[in-house]
Amino acid sequence: MSLQFTQAWQTYQWWQHRLEQEFFSESHAGTPVLFFLGEPEMLALRGSAPVEPLDSAVSAVLAWHSDPYEPVAERCAAWKRTQRTDPPPCLPLLGSAVLAAAKMRRTTPGPGAPAYYARLAEVLRPPWGGQHHEQRLKHYYRTVADLWNELHTWLGEMNGARGLSTIRPNPARSRIGYAQSQALVRASDHAALTRFFKISAEVAPDRKADGARLLQDLAAWSRRHPQGLSGELRLALESDADRRLLEPLLISLAESWDGTVSPGFVDGLRLVPLRLVLEDGFTGWEAGWHAGVVSGVTQDLLEHPSGHVQLSAGPGSSAYELSGDVPDPASALREGFTAKGSTAALRVPGGRHLLALREDAVAGGWTETDMLSVYEPYIFLFRPSGEQQLRTLITAAGQRWYLPEQGPLPGWQVTPAVEFTDEAALTDALAQAGTGHVRYAGGPRLSLRNGLRTRSEWGLRTQFMLGGEPDLVVPEAVQDKTLVTLDGQPLDVPPGQPAVVSLRGRGLTPGKHVLAADGSQLVFYLEEFAAPRPLDPPSTEQVHAGTVVVPLTGDARFLTAQGRFSHICRPQEPPWWQQHAPGLCGRGTARVPVPADAVWLVVLPVQGAPAITLMRSAEPEIGVLSRAAREFWAQILLDDQAGHAHAALWQRYRQAVLTQNSQGRFRRVRP
Repeated sequence: MSLQFTQAWQTYQWWQHRLEQEFFSESHAGTPVLFFLGEPEMLALRGSAPVEPLDSAVSAVLAWHSDPYEPVAERCAAWKRTQRTDPPPCLPLLGSAVLAAAKMRRTTPGPGAPAYYARLAEVLRPPWGGQHHEQRLKHYYRTVADLWNELHTWLGEMNGARGLSTIRPNPARSRIGYAQSQALVRASDHAALTRFFKISAEVAPDRKADGARLLQDLAAWSRRHPQGLSGELRLALESDADRRLLEPLLISLAESWDGTVSPGFVDGLRLVPLRLVLEDGFTGWEAGWHAGVVSGVTQDLLEHPSGHVQLSAGPGSSAYELSGDVPDPASALREGFTAKGSTAALRVPGGRHLLALREDAVAGGWTETDMLSVYEPYIFLFRPSGEQQLRTLITAAGQRWYLPEQGPLPGWQVTPAVEFTDEAALTDALAQAGTGHVRYAGGPRLSLRNGLRTRSEWGLRTQFMLGGEPDLVVPEAVQDKTLVTLDGQPLDVPPGQPAVVSLRGRGLTPGKHVLAADGSQLVFYLEEFAAPRPLDPPSTEQVHAGTVVVPLTGDARFLTAQGRFSHICRPQEPPWWQQHAPGLCGRGTARVPVPADAVWLVVLPVQGAPAITLMRSAEPEIGVLSRAAREFWAQILLDDQAGHAHAALWQRYRQAVLTQNSQGRFRRVRP
């Protein structure tokens, strides 16, 4: 064997390993494999590696004077006699076949096979410049079809550990159908298809799929969401010939779907989308990140230009813990962010000026989303360059534009919560606004509104107080289609657009409750009401620790031995309490530091008597007080604190204030 031929096989083997890593590695366990290769994908896979392109690498090892594919077939025959822990060594050849299918031009005269073999001849041409090799490639193509079957069989033998096969024979195109079907759906399409599966009434895990109905529904969905699928797949949905190829592939994808929306892959690594989270805390908006757990990845150390990020998830976790050099949200949104490990990759798209966020129970805040729906609240984070686009979206959808507030990131603003109610208006508004990265989720569904939430994690929209149950909103399309049940019992749904069903007064018990309609479920939880306790006086341990708990409402001040006071800096009650949890208004507390010179804590509630607590024992050193101090003392001088251990000391403070300051300057403020 010549040195040149040996080097050709080394290059071929490099591509075998690269394609295995990208499409058939262990990181693809349990997910359908789409062996799509176009020119951009081939260039990305090659990167800066000093190797020949895929098409040249394959051409260099083919036997151009007989069956061109025989050298690859012989390698696969030898592979079959091994333990077969790796894919059959035909991936570069099959990848070239898919590349040819992706290059097929619809303007080429003649349908189907002639156009395909012309493109295959462009991809695989003899290195010595031979002519008329197209017929030889066509004549012996049965070998390639057999190799597709070898790959399908191997994936089955691996029981999904290296991916689930989407390779299906097609009677209409028994040879070229394998490559052509793989060229119809790329990785980005698969991620979009899982969003379609999520809202499709025809798709559910472990359910047999109706191919004709799936094609019909997908074509209608793609017209509503033109940004969701690639242009090639949308064209295939409009072609009778391509639909025959697409149907078995679509069935395979639907029947192997696990019920989750797929984030996709990057360079053979499972993509873990890093989503922005906003939390409306006591001190204003705060920004963070949320990374949902993806199948097959429990932990990984990912590298990026500025350091490393550690992903870790315990058993049953639905989100990763992020540690290490976690990216700054402002710079990541501006410039983008990518980190890669051994099994996973993190990615934040850069250059965006508008983000939609929905409440997420797992993330515990408003979490970035690319899908909008009706009867669910959203907020929007936007830069000045995205304001007009957002105004168009909100007003065209029939909602009012309210003054936004400053966001947690420099130059970004946050809108008040918006809830869309008109499906048609929302889809039209998205088209008018041109928000390509934000789409309509589709599919009318049940939702909850009102009710009194009880959990301190404010983003948990499913936790309600017993007796403060929410209202169920039932879209008209759901009313006409199916029965709505609560814990398995039918609900009487009044007519309406949409109908609103009160869940209060139904004798519900604490715990989990399930609403169901049309095969989908909506779960909420009820918790027993716990009556609020009066604010306990600070304990000695709390005071010694240097902090004390004070209410968020009313007047609260520390007093010194000199009779002077200091205001206590307290956060305000969150504005969403008034609308979503009015029972919490006036009951919030905050832990604040105790100044070193503080002797008394005085709390003047909105209603009721003052609460006076001794912070430390110190005799009064009252001098002449300022006007503001005298006015404050005027509100508490009549309280003698009888029955408290500190009553005698308090009496000496009252007397000192009256003695050192003119009594005429005080006035009686309480009967």
